[in-house]
Amino acid sequence: MDRITKSLLDGFVQDHNLLLPEETAFEHFCGFLVTSKHHSESFSTEDVAVGEGGDCGMDCITIIVNGCLVTEPEEIADLSETNGYLEAVLVFTQAERSSSFEAAKIGQFGYGVVDFLSETPNLPQNTAVAEKCHVVNELFRMSGRFSRGNPQCHLYYVTTGRWTDDDNLVARRDSVA
Repeated sequence: MDRITKSLLDGFVQDHNLLLPEETAFEHFCGFLVTSKHHSESFSTEDVAVGEGGDCGMDCITIIVNGCLVTEPEEIADLSETNGYLEAVLVFTQAERSSSFEAAKIGQFGYGVVDFLSETPNLPQNTAVAEKCHVVNELFRMSGRFSRGNPQCHLYYVTTGRWTDDDNLVARRDSVA
């Protein structure tokens, strides 16, 4: 990891009082940055981080409904009742500290997201991923309340490397889109 990114990560860890190994802290850092692009309210990275064994190739899953970060299935019905509609944004993040993009990891990330969103996921899910899956299933169960079509879905593969439009990586990325 380059010195500037390391400095930013260290500042984030200090500001958020995180006592995590660097790899996990980097996942939280990336999840925070990516989620903040879609959700302007304050939140804990514990509410989006899912990375550990059985994470389906995803480090963070953010579910935003009607502008609120949702962590429990019951919140979906509450928001629907309060607002009379549902508008959802799903944000998936994979964070890598390496300075390069890896086609295999991009592929695993994309496959993990597709599997997560399927009606019957096949990949093993850790507790955090399974909890997010319950929330998304409740959201889909109430799809009749969607006011602007299906949820927006954003995938972010975050690395300290530079994207160079490598043909193999572009093909791998586009196979998921």
